[in-house]
Amino acid sequence: MTEDATVDGDDRWTRIEALYRAEQATMVRLAHLLTRDRAVAEEVVQEAFVRVHARLDDVDDPGAYLRTTVVNLCRGRDRREVTAERYGRSLGPPPTTPAPRVPRELDEVWQALGRLPRRRRDALVLRYYADLPTAEVARLLGARPATARSLIRRGLASLERELAP
Repeated sequence: MTEDATVDGDDRWTRIEALYRAEQATMVRLAHLLTRDRAVAEEVVQEAFVRVHARLDDVDDPGAYLRTTVVNLCRGRDRREVTAERYGRSLGPPPTTPAPRVPRELDEVWQALGRLPRRRRDALVLRYYADLPTAEVARLLGARPATARSLIRRGLASLERELAP
């Protein structure tokens, strides 16, 4: 291996390690909110980092590419789960990770969020948890900005109705 190739390889690892330290925990939380399963979220994020590493030299903003990859992997997993449920097949054993203890109010919000249609839930998580602008939410969902705004508005209205005393 040439000295230049070694330097380039070291730089790639330095960049991916810095991205991992900066984004891993945030991406796991995002994936957890989207999948509602901590173990799946960790697998999704691990796969996303592998994909980012493979494309690191080709992308302008590795952080944005990572977030897009996480969202797309979560959405793909959801499509596979729906198909498995429709045809009566399981994707594997239920998660073994115990649920952490959370305050009752937070648990109620979590449960209500889980009952929303998938796109509304994704739109709310991306907008309010990931703090993304509506245009980015739309891009990640493969929708127009007006559709993203509608999903967010309808999702909030559904949560408000469900959580009202």
